[in-house]
Amino acid sequence: MNFKAFTLAETLITVGIIGIIAALTLPSLIEKHQKKITVTRLKAFNSIMAQAFQTAKLEYGDWENWDNSNFGESSSDKGDGKQQLLWLEKYLLPNIKHIDAYSKGKYAIVALPNGSGFSNYNSLYFFCVKYSDCQKEAEEYDTRSRFIFQFSTTHGFTPYDCGWTGTREELFTTNSCRHSCTKTSSGMCAKLIQYDGWEIRDDYPW
Repeated sequence: MNFKAFTLAETLITVGIIGIIAALTLPSLIEKHQKKITVTRLKAFNSIMAQAFQTAKLEYGDWENWDNSNFGESSSDKGDGKQQLLWLEKYLLPNIKHIDAYSKGKYAIVALPNGSGFSNYNSLYFFCVKYSDCQKEAEEYDTRSRFIFQFSTTHGFTPYDCGWTGTREELFTTNSCRHSCTKTSSGMCAKLIQYDGWEIRDDYPW
């Protein structure tokens, strides 16, 4: 039986088609993977921190009776990151698995075992999907890699939701606190992802 071999031209055409298909599908696969990592780490961070606050509450009593945690000025770089870190070391870090913790300016910065991390001053927590981002800039947020969380004595630890009254639609509109979840104002993006059941939907401003 005679077998006909592929010609060089046929081989090159086949390789070219495979390359085109890969070029069309690879970006989508990469984006899907990035979204999965982001959501997984966001959800884990929210759970870890909420549990840490609840566990510390059992030891130190109601949150409103805890030591003051406000060591930084919101409108400037002034603050005492060392005191902020000491506060974390007293109340939260004993209940959080972490691989590093240090102060920088007015911030306390913490590295988590899964490669993520967060910076903290006062009641705000800036979560980084990649810990290295927290090392570069302590207070920053966007729609993909940096997200804001908050702590209050009435609601505990939650995604940042200043000015939010409870509807999904308003998370896309800048509110009285000058935050929303858009490309230009991303302070409420963690809240939107939580509201959507820890998913990134098609209308999310990725």
